Amino acid sequence: MTQNPKIYRINKKHNDLKNLLNTTLILTKIINSYNSLTGLKSNFKAEDLKTFTKENFHYFLYLFNSDEVVSDWQEFLPSELANNPTDFTQQKLSLILFIETDREEIFCVIGGNSYQIILPFIDHSFGLDTYSRIMKPEMDELASIRSRGITGTVAGENKQYRGVFRIIDFIRFGKVPQEIHLKLSPEISNLHFNFLKNKQTDRIQIYVGKAFKIKKNVDFNNLHKIIKELGIISELEKSDYLSSYEEVTDSNFIENFCKPELIQRMYNDIGNLNNKNLSPHNKFEYDFTNPNNIELFYEADYYVLKERIGEKQYTTFKTVYDKDDIYNVVLTRAVEIYGENDLFNFKVFLQGVRVLCYRNENKRKSTIASSFLYHISTEFPVQGRPVFLVDTKWYILRDSFIQDLKVNTSHILKTYPAPLNLLPIPWDKLIIKTEKKYNLEYKKLSNYIVIDTIIADGLELCDILKYDDSNIYLIHVKYGFASNMRELTNQITISARRLKEVLATENKSTLDIIYNKLMNKKGRIKNMSLEEFKMLFNKKITYVLAFTSHLTKDLLVEENIDKFDSNIARFSLIQCSSDMRANYYDLLTYQIRRQNHQM
Repeated sequence: MTQNPKIYRINKKHNDLKNLLNTTLILTKIINSYNSLTGLKSNFKAEDLKTFTKENFHYFLYLFNSDEVVSDWQEFLPSELANNPTDFTQQKLSLILFIETDREEIFCVIGGNSYQIILPFIDHSFGLDTYSRIMKPEMDELASIRSRGITGTVAGENKQYRGVFRIIDFIRFGKVPQEIHLKLSPEISNLHFNFLKNKQTDRIQIYVGKAFKIKKNVDFNNLHKIIKELGIISELEKSDYLSSYEEVTDSNFIENFCKPELIQRMYNDIGNLNNKNLSPHNKFEYDFTNPNNIELFYEADYYVLKERIGEKQYTTFKTVYDKDDIYNVVLTRAVEIYGENDLFNFKVFLQGVRVLCYRNENKRKSTIASSFLYHISTEFPVQGRPVFLVDTKWYILRDSFIQDLKVNTSHILKTYPAPLNLLPIPWDKLIIKTEKKYNLEYKKLSNYIVIDTIIADGLELCDILKYDDSNIYLIHVKYGFASNMRELTNQITISARRLKEVLATENKSTLDIIYNKLMNKKGRIKNMSLEEFKMLFNKKITYVLAFTSHLTKDLLVEENIDKFDSNIARFSLIQCSSDMRANYYDLLTYQIRRQNHQM
């Protein structure tokens, strides 16, 4: 008899396990933790485990029966017909096979309904970590990969590949792999898993993610050999090739250092709420969006903010119409309730806030309610290392990759500059305090159209449009070169995709809406008919990412990349440049100077 099991590894550094002295205590803790969580009055003991030893590997088998609903007709039928739940359920045998190795690691395989028991205690990076020790990027062939985006408009993607597509061809910028299906190189197939091959030319296919799985049915003896080989692989050196990020899995580090630092930085930002003239260098830098619904979040017409008033009970405390106001409104509400000197209740309040997005038509909800903190992406140092928070998960950027980011960022800034003096008006924050006011300065210049705040059919075209005889430049503007670059690059790629869709339609009616809204804004468009406006888009279309320095001195980013320390900004620029060139329009960059001097 054979099985095709996924192999997991228990994280012995888990807070609830790290002080336990032996394997039986660890296994007892894992099983009883689940029983306690689910309300079972089970006092499981280690002697209840079946045991077996093979070559100094100790196997522990935990068996249990669970109720499984075998038909969804129970929910469909009226209660008079489905009044006996046992008619629709059956007992199912579930199991966990724990393996203590000669290297004192604990692996496990599962059957039936036992995944939830081990889930809190597994090493969530085990499969990917194992693969990183045996990968051959130029030889390993990808079948599919599921990844999560740190930057860009895509929070997650799942890609399947036909033909020969090697790991070396996978673009790793801004991505964290979650699951990979691949074919190992002949060298590694022979070296570690030759006992599983039917013929010499076979290449071993594997799945890696939280678990490690060889895509082939095996008997118990071959499972034992695989476990032995995983122990050998675990002592090989890891490669950092696959991703530029490493997920933080140390719960103690997250709970005691990362989360408190996040709350403390937001708490320290209270003083900036009503003082808009503070240098951006002194503010908490963050990006605020719903990472699973970025476009819906950006396109919402209004946002409803709710606070917790009881167990699973919430009440609305504010409706806002600009996504950029949400952060300040929530912090202001926390101060209204608890004052400026209550860090504990400040944290509790933020954890209880929910954000809902709505479109005006039929007051339709765009996204489900999600935690305020879930929307925060940011970067700050913890114990001297840059740490990222994205989608409630924490990552550390690999040291070896930072220099490559700097080189690539400088390359883009120097290779793809926008025309000199494209935005000739300097941006001194003491004089022009907001992005909107800066954009409106171009109302008075010829060949410029200010489109800032105008949205039509979900298309936020740009902040400023500049045109000449053969080109139009769709310029998106942001103050600073920091983590807010992520929002700017998201806006650009969403705009580019929407515009491409609009221009593919026969009548391009969305441009009519934009024109009419411009006509309603005094001074936005002068002496130009609708037809002339639409004809602009027959010219060469180029997007421009425009930014300033946010440092005390107005330094050029491209010449002083070491002084601009936001890795989110670097990631975002690199990813956006790649996405635009591959899928949409040319992207150029432009640094707005803060004073009148030559670029």
